[in-house]
Amino acid sequence: MVDGQHRMAVEPAVSEFPPIGVAARPALSGRFRGIVELCSPERLTKLFSVGALIGAWYLGAALLPANIMPAPHLVARILWGEMVAGPIWADVGVTLTRLVYSFAFAMVVAIVLGFAMGVSRTASRFLDIWIICGMTIPSLVLILTIYMVVGLNDRAAVIAAALPVIPILTINIWEGIKSVDQKLIDMAKAYHAGQGRIMRSVIAPQIAPVMFASARFGLGLIWKMVLFVELLGRSNGIGYKIEYYYQMFNMGKVLAYSLLFLFIMLFIEMALLGALERRLFRWRPAQRRL
Repeated sequence: MVDGQHRMAVEPAVSEFPPIGVAARPALSGRFRGIVELCSPERLTKLFSVGALIGAWYLGAALLPANIMPAPHLVARILWGEMVAGPIWADVGVTLTRLVYSFAFAMVVAIVLGFAMGVSRTASRFLDIWIICGMTIPSLVLILTIYMVVGLNDRAAVIAAALPVIPILTINIWEGIKSVDQKLIDMAKAYHAGQGRIMRSVIAPQIAPVMFASARFGLGLIWKMVLFVELLGRSNGIGYKIEYYYQMFNMGKVLAYSLLFLFIMLFIEMALLGALERRLFRWRPAQRRL
């Protein structure tokens, strides 16, 4: 009895020491841990990439006249002045609104077509030629056709920005649907799983990464098409301002407006969608290593 009590009293004290042959690792303070994470190879590589891009810009500014290629600090000064003045934010709001509507329209249509082609061979045969034609027709022809049919209005701008992207997204979603493992579905049916359970637990986890990747890819395409549509047929928005200042041969403001919208899209892509992807797919081994 005494020996048992003695062991119970000694064991907690012994457990405080590291095993023999293993060196004790000092605990990192919060500030030092933040410095270590900031200096990780991944972050340093990204910082070096950004620095190389800015250096290439400065090199181009040194080789070309200032009115053709202004230096980054001059563009930043122009951009700051436009942001403080205020009117630039109205154009940003107009362009982002068109971006949201075009992206939603393209994703809904692509999901419907992609699922139909993935689950039905008849639909695949019927829509295949449509998708091929949509991918081969130049975007400029589609945009001008929509403007001539619908008119020079925001409805036409939304449709014209979404239409060239729909075939590409449809192909991605179609391939994702076709890659669903039928053996897993058959095994779920063997265990008497209902259709809802099969959809949630078997099919959805397989197609969710494809859907999310298609959404990120589509967003990157849509915002370029929105700027192009505004440049061709609208009287407001970032695309219109870029075309206007290009006609004025003011490359400083052309680059400033482009840079602001680039920063906004990088924030949406990397900070919002990137964080959402890591949270939704943290169960995947590739995500756990990030």
